[in-house]
Amino acid sequence: MVVTDGGHFLGWSNMYWPVAAPDRMMMVGTAFQAIGLGWPSVVGAAVARPETTVILNSGDGGGLMALADLESAVRVAGGRGCAVVWNDAAYGAEINLYGLKGLAEGPMRIPEVDFAGLATAAGGEGLIVRTLDDLERVREWTAEDPATRPFLLIDLRICGTIIAPYQQEIIRINS
Repeated sequence: MVVTDGGHFLGWSNMYWPVAAPDRMMMVGTAFQAIGLGWPSVVGAAVARPETTVILNSGDGGGLMALADLESAVRVAGGRGCAVVWNDAAYGAEINLYGLKGLAEGPMRIPEVDFAGLATAAGGEGLIVRTLDDLERVREWTAEDPATRPFLLIDLRICGTIIAPYQQEIIRINS
């Protein structure tokens, strides 16, 4: 089950992450046109579907907005849970849609937060990914027994200057 917050990162994850059935992709952020709904949605999905692995797909901005629910996600989903936080140190969608129009980008930027460290502090396992080689731990994690493996948070450090094709289309239409 993929639970998706809202944000710029949707341009890649929803294009390239296969799901087994339509009811296995819950686009909560898009449904409510809001960010920050990812962590609490992991808890709900883990309770609703105790037989499946729950993957959170979130940006760093939305991840910070609901940070209080990180510990709940780690505790409730446990080894059936994994999160990918697309970390560009900014509210990427806002940078792309408003910064390019000349609005001040300062309020749209955030520090590069160590989500891997936060996950570890909450009882899970954090993994910072900067290169493809860093993903080897994810392959190992998928082979482990969900009953004994930790909740895994992948702190995916991405380049904030690359704009997803769907956002390029929005920018073009709004110009």
